[in-house]
Parts: sequence; C-alpha cells; structure tokens
Amino acid sequence: MLYLVIPLFALTFLYAAALFKLRKGLSNLKAGTNKNQPSISVVIAARNEEQTIHACLTAVLNQYYPSEKLEIIVVDDRSEDRTSDIVKSISAAHRRVKLLQIKDRSPHLAPKKRAIDLGIQNATGEIIVTTDADCQPGPKWLSELVNYFEPEVGLVAGYNPYKTNGSIFQEMLALDYFAMACVAAASAGLNYPLSCSGGNLAYRKELYLQIGGFKNFGNWVSGDDDFFLQQVREKTNWRIRYATHPNTFVATTPPMNLKEFVNQRIRYASKCAHYSWPVTQGLIGVYLLNLLLVVGFGVSVFAHKLLAYWAAIFILKSCAEFLFLNRGHKIFAVRHPHWIFLITALVHPLYLVLVGLLGQLSRFQWKGATFTAQIKHRSAAQST
Repeated sequence: MLYLVIPLFALTFLYAAALFKLRKGLSNLKAGTNKNQPSISVVIAARNEEQTIHACLTAVLNQYYPSEKLEIIVVDDRSEDRTSDIVKSISAAHRRVKLLQIKDRSPHLAPKKRAIDLGIQNATGEIIVTTDADCQPGPKWLSELVNYFEPEVGLVAGYNPYKTNGSIFQEMLALDYFAMACVAAASAGLNYPLSCSGGNLAYRKELYLQIGGFKNFGNWVSGDDDFFLQQVREKTNWRIRYATHPNTFVATTPPMNLKEFVNQRIRYASKCAHYSWPVTQGLIGVYLLNLLLVVGFGVSVFAHKLLAYWAAIFILKSCAEFLFLNRGHKIFAVRHPHWIFLITALVHPLYLVLVGLLGQLSRFQWKGATFTAQIKHRSAAQST
C-alpha cells in the first residue's frame, strides 16, 4: 500500500509548506495610507433582487463619503420581479442612484459581466466599486476602501463575510468562505494575488479600459472577479492590494440550503481550467491531495494497518490549516469556533473532491437559469 501512502505524505508536506508560506503573506498585509477622496461609481448588477435591493441601496447611500463624489449605478439584468420599480422609486428621491436596464441576452458576454460592463461604460467615477444586491456594507466601507489606493495601486480586493443564522451548516460555510478569503489575502501579501470577490471589489476605471474589460474571458459565466484580477496581475504593472480593515468588510448572504451551496461551488469550480498554469497546477495538487485522502480513508476501513498512516496525514494537514486560519483570524480580527473547524475539516476533503469534479462536468443553476461554464455564441435572433 506504499503506492498510496508515499504520494499522500509528499502532497501533504507540500500543502503544509504552501500554507506556511501563505501565513507569511498574511503578515505582509498593510493598512491603506492614501487619504485622497477620488470620485467613486458603485456598480451593482441585479437580477430578481426585489427582496434585497432596497437594503443594499440604503446601505450604499448611507456611506460617510462626499455625496458629490459618489454615484450608484444599478444594472437590472432582465429581472422578472419588482427590482427595477424599487430602484426607480429610490432614484426619484436620490439623484445619485441611476438605473440601467438590460432586456436581452448577449451572444458574446455572460450575463453578469455584461451588466457590470454596461455600468462601467456609463460610470463617471475614477474608482469603480462592485458589490452584489444581497450585500449590505457598513457606513465607512468606501472611505476606508479607497485608503488602499496609493498611486501605484490599480485594484483593491475586500472581504465578503457571510451573515449566518447560527446554524451549524451556515457556520461551516462561513469558515470555508473565510478560508478562501485568507488565501486571497495571503497571496496578495506575497505579490501574487490569486482570487477576489466581486461582492467587494474596487479598481480604477482607467485600468478596466486599459485591459479591455472582460473581452478576453467574456464567455465564461463566472470570473468577473478572479479572471479580471488575473488579467491585471499578468498584463499590467498596477499593484493589487487586499483590504483587511473591518470597516471594509461587506456582509453577504450565504446559501440557504445544500442545493444552493452546491450550485454556488460548482459555479466557482467551473472556471478552474481557465486560470493561469501556475495556479492550475496548485489547484490540481490540492485536488489530488484530497482525492487521495478520501480514497485512503476508504482503503484503510478494510486495511486497518493503514489507518494510522491516514490519521497522521489527516492530522498534519489539519494542523497546517488550523495554524494558517488562526493567523487569518488575527489579521481580520474575526473568530470562528474551534469545533466548527473540526467538523469542517472532516467533511472538507469529500466536499472538495465532489464539487471539483462536478465543476468540470456538470451544469449549475444561477439566478433562475441553468448554465455550463461558458456561454455558447448565438445568433442575434437567439439572444433574446
């Protein structure tokens, strides 16, 4: 059985070493020092968001930021509910709120990318900030976020913590989401940022136009955040920062049930094949590690002498993850219960293996529609 144990030990040590390196990246993160107040355009892509858009816009309107330097653009992407009516009523009372509407599908740009692009093309702000309709930022969100825009910085990523209801399921989701944010922040601290969240993302409009917006990956349904960051990292000299001040956090709604969660994570995983090769290599390594852990556990159930090896590997992996997340908790000044970590660590390998596989093979549901990873180019007659 050494053919299974030796590769598993090797991958686990590499994984632990990578997390140790990422811990250093978390320590490299610094506060923003820019005190200028550039003009800002907040762009919100919304589809069937009548339950959340009012609270979102209220939160953005209540920012401690000069009103003459802030505009809010909501792009209603073919909503079938009262989303546009709610935005119109708010816009009538607040001239800073603008509504743009999309009535059809594009054969070239995936729906959310098209909505964001339309918003940016009509934006007047120097800084574009994107968030989602189910997000509710605090009042100092923008004023703190722009502090990270030193002259050489082109993009600032922020944290999107889950607003949980206290259930074990949502607490596990919150920890998993926090772990992804820690990796994103740590990689930025190492000057090779890997990911970000479109629910809390800011970049210069100049930068967006410089790289041609989403044109190089417009047919991918997901990736208006990660793929855009990848373009900035690989094709420009702009620096990328990660904001860790609590005032920059933007709370978002987690998946309400297992079906929503699985669809969300399949959507995330569906874009993995389009990352840069170094990132893809790392993801393959992590996937193989978890796959071997799952297989190894199954084998050890029947070959009991392997159980001790499997347990040692699992403990090593979990300790490396715990130490990494503990550093993240200190940097972000947040906490998750230790017992949630133990439960999540036990189920995480199986979840990652299944979702990673489904992300490459399966369709997913999002905003009331079913998608594959990439939209298919269609004729104009088919695009409605």
